[in-house]
Amino acid sequence: MKHYLALTLLCLPMVSLANDSAGFVGTGGIQYLKSPHIAMQTEDLFISKMQIRVDYQFKNLSQHDITETILFPLPRVDDIEDSFADTESLVRSFKIWVNGKAVQPKVHVRAFLYPVNQQGERVNQPIDVTEILQRCGVSDADLMGVWQRKEHMGNVRQRVVQCQAPKLRQIHPKLSLENLDWATQIVYSWQQTFKAGEITHVKHQYTPLLGGSLYFDASKDPKNGFYRQYCVDDSFRAEIQRRYQKRDLLYSALSYVLTTGANWAKPIGKFTLTIERDSNELVSLCWDKSLKKVGANRFQAVKHDFLPKRDLDIVFVQPYSQE
Repeated sequence: MKHYLALTLLCLPMVSLANDSAGFVGTGGIQYLKSPHIAMQTEDLFISKMQIRVDYQFKNLSQHDITETILFPLPRVDDIEDSFADTESLVRSFKIWVNGKAVQPKVHVRAFLYPVNQQGERVNQPIDVTEILQRCGVSDADLMGVWQRKEHMGNVRQRVVQCQAPKLRQIHPKLSLENLDWATQIVYSWQQTFKAGEITHVKHQYTPLLGGSLYFDASKDPKNGFYRQYCVDDSFRAEIQRRYQKRDLLYSALSYVLTTGANWAKPIGKFTLTIERDSNELVSLCWDKSLKKVGANRFQAVKHDFLPKRDLDIVFVQPYSQE
């Protein structure tokens, strides 16, 4: 799927979060389970700079009540000192309702280490090392500190580096404070009973998590990984040149994990994606022509029997100065 939006006044920073999925939290990380009797009949995903709202309707297709552990994973967040992503606000704002009643979920924190070669370059996807670090004295509160940008994180990093577990050295042969390449992830979970033959309504809302840079280089090779991830192509780059010419640009980039929506009994019966814009910004994402303008400030896509096969990655580009 490929689609770019270079439309007048389109804007939508959005959170990098995930669809609900059934599963459990165990040794080795989060395990996602296929739920053969629970169908996601609808998912209504609303995205704006100020708020993300997700409404689901699940139906128990069986003739008996079913209780599942529901997981809602936040994204992995790299431990970068100068990151301006407001992870603390996201955690504070996260709310869940089931059938109109507030739910207080459990919070699980996972740690990941990126495999690197002898030159210190990433060579694979990050590996869950939570249990290893726990045996070295790194607590959940310490890992949560990465999200909350706590001042004591220097001590936590020191403990990670000093951990002598052989597995860590296999993943990262030259582990040190100077080249520590790791990330953490929060996963919310709660027990949910789905009544036989009935609809269960689940709603989340939260403040978006934004990452990005103060500099967007429109002249870069569109074949590089960054541009492929967000489907930035020649037409999008041309629109940037037309609208902004030689002005300095900044961008925000984020992701939404859609693929866990495939863990239910059937494809999503009706999936609605609504994007609410801000002004003077260009947006690129990989989507198809179902995403259409439905109002002065909104774009929307509707899909039936939707089986998500890739996650949603979006980049937003605007001039550094609005003057």
